[in-house]
Amino acid sequence: MATDPALRTSGASREALPEAAQADTVAIFGNLPASEPIAPATALTDHTTADHSESPPRLAPATEVVVPSAPAGTLDQQAAPKDGDALQQSLERDKEIVEEFEYLLEKSQQLFSGLSDLPEIGSKYWMPHFQRTFEVYTKLWRFQSQHRVLLEKPEHYGLKRWEVGEIASKIGQLYYRYYLRTSETNYLQEAFMFYDAIRDRNYFKGEQEVKNSALMIKKLRYYARFIVVCLQMNNTPLMLQLLDEVKALIDIYSTTFNPVDKMEWSLVVKEMALFMQAVCSPVPSDDSGNVSLPVNYRLVARRRPRLEKDGSKFRLQEAVIVGNRPTQIKFSELTLDMYYMLQMLEREPSIVAKDAAGSAAPTETAPAAAIEGDATGVAADSARLQERADDLGPDSLEPPEPGTEAPKKDVVAAASVSAAAKAGKNKIPKDKADAGEREKDAADKDKERPGRRVNPHKYVLYQPSFSQIQVYLASAFKEIGDQGCVLLYLSSEGAGADALEAAGGSETATRGFTGGVATARRSPGEAAKDRGVDQLVNAVHPADLVPYTRKPFFLVVESECSTAYKGMPNLFNQPLLCLLSPTQYPISTGGSGSIYTFFLHSPIVAFCVVSQVTSIAAERWSELEALFNEFEDLAFELLNTYVTNAQARKFLSDDFLRQIIVRHTLCCTILHLHLEFTRPEHMPQSSPEHFADVLTAPVMIRKARDIIEFCSAEGHYRMADRPPTPAALPPEPPTQEQPLHEASPPQESPALPQPAAVNERGELEDHSN
Repeated sequence: MATDPALRTSGASREALPEAAQADTVAIFGNLPASEPIAPATALTDHTTADHSESPPRLAPATEVVVPSAPAGTLDQQAAPKDGDALQQSLERDKEIVEEFEYLLEKSQQLFSGLSDLPEIGSKYWMPHFQRTFEVYTKLWRFQSQHRVLLEKPEHYGLKRWEVGEIASKIGQLYYRYYLRTSETNYLQEAFMFYDAIRDRNYFKGEQEVKNSALMIKKLRYYARFIVVCLQMNNTPLMLQLLDEVKALIDIYSTTFNPVDKMEWSLVVKEMALFMQAVCSPVPSDDSGNVSLPVNYRLVARRRPRLEKDGSKFRLQEAVIVGNRPTQIKFSELTLDMYYMLQMLEREPSIVAKDAAGSAAPTETAPAAAIEGDATGVAADSARLQERADDLGPDSLEPPEPGTEAPKKDVVAAASVSAAAKAGKNKIPKDKADAGEREKDAADKDKERPGRRVNPHKYVLYQPSFSQIQVYLASAFKEIGDQGCVLLYLSSEGAGADALEAAGGSETATRGFTGGVATARRSPGEAAKDRGVDQLVNAVHPADLVPYTRKPFFLVVESECSTAYKGMPNLFNQPLLCLLSPTQYPISTGGSGSIYTFFLHSPIVAFCVVSQVTSIAAERWSELEALFNEFEDLAFELLNTYVTNAQARKFLSDDFLRQIIVRHTLCCTILHLHLEFTRPEHMPQSSPEHFADVLTAPVMIRKARDIIEFCSAEGHYRMADRPPTPAALPPEPPTQEQPLHEASPPQESPALPQPAAVNERGELEDHSN
């Protein structure tokens, strides 16, 4: 039976995964027979257009069977009953196939409906249900693929093309939900595979869609889900194509059926368009002004100087992302700030390469067994993956850390992916050993590293109540180990001085409730009676977070009351760091989210926004990316040199937290030079303040001005008395009696107007004298 090569991408992509990642898929799908390919991410087979020359011969209807008349005792008379028995057996077998398909279809629908009722916390409660659902959909997809010709016959089941598309759509939804539960982008990639295959094969296309409103709704929902997946994968060209297609579908739906929900679908499309515009518009275009330049939003592995570690494997394990800005652009319960932070806490998926048109394609070195349908090769891979899954344990569904061993067939792909992964996890040794020794050392470490999550697990909460935040924080606190860390991101309106004054003023403040960020109110009627007290009751105060500082805690606050968390007590002597946004912004991003979070998300795009850089040549954009990479590496070198606090250095040992801290320093340095950011409330802060020396280091200021000059944005920044081009290496560390701003010779210190340095209140001071 012929198979459409365009729809074999999902199965092929899985073969390009490291063995541990494939083992996770096997663990999800259950112990499948070794002679059958792994599903549901097997090839989507289009039987309606495929060559059926290899399919089983069509059974003749009963009316066509003629028993010839013959004299008694002849062989034909003896064979007639045998032909009748064979026909009866064939009909019974066909009936069993139809009944089995109906059973699997009903069972899959029951399990899928139960997914929405599962609790979001506690993997031991929802993981078994997901495993059963994957197993049933594995059997269902394989079964309908094997018996599609029979099931499509009207006299048996009459399987329609859109029904096959609905099954594939459910599998895509299953992968996407599992991605939301595990935060692993590999499953997001699989969801994209199925959605893209449905569109490529036009499973929902046909004349029936203009006659059946229910089918049109299914197709509209499929498009909405596909757009969300493309948004998460930053596939802008395909998003724009899908948006045009769904607009046309809504017009057909409205004019044909005149439904009562046509306004709701119009609002959905409007939300999609506004969100895409907000995400895409800040990115500069090329010289033609039509194409947005490429940007990496997720964590990309790059080589950096080695950080001296104390031997412990400290890492970010759990993250709680809270968004409570009703006026900010959102789509699918995801505000812009939440979207930025969500992307920042994930690594770039490396399974599928996207071509220039934005469509996904399998890696070139996918195993031939998967491409050609070699059952022997697939069976061997399946057996090897099952053995790896047994080594990891039945409960281990976490993909391995980048750099783990890959299947032997994927030599080229594994080498490229592993090299990129090692580039981010292994820093350049100080003795500058040759590349071969570094790779060998990294490979040895990778062999010893057990399988674990690549990305931190995340809870994404849109407009939660105070109690919901506490529940998810407590769950995250429970899940982390001794060397784990919890990150809490709060993007919300503030509840500050007005609420405190209404609730008792200084007495409340002395008890540790100094204001904070607001949460969603669940009783607006009662809130109207005493609005100030209600704000105080529903706010997240610094004292509310103190119990979670019993373990390492990393807080990022984007709010006009962010300074309420400055000086949060560290009662348990655990690593604690609070990064606080400015309380006021003198310029606007034009509806593209908050500037501080934007800098943490993508410093290069945020710099273009505050510098009003709207277009740049593609070649110069690549050079600008290289400059920002050098800027980040320089900031990390300074942090590694001058930050001596043991607790702060623990945060620098994790890839994600280190990137946040580095980009915080970049944001502070650039905004300090900006002509519009002149007041203390315009500046980000950190508590405790471990990075003040780095922020105003002459080498950092010089590098920032190099970038400003490269973009010809001098009109927005203080550029007077620019020092000479810095040396390749940062200055030597200062002595105890010599502060950092005096480490360089006096003639190289930048003579900036007031202010030029940061004090403990986040204000700027002049130390040029």
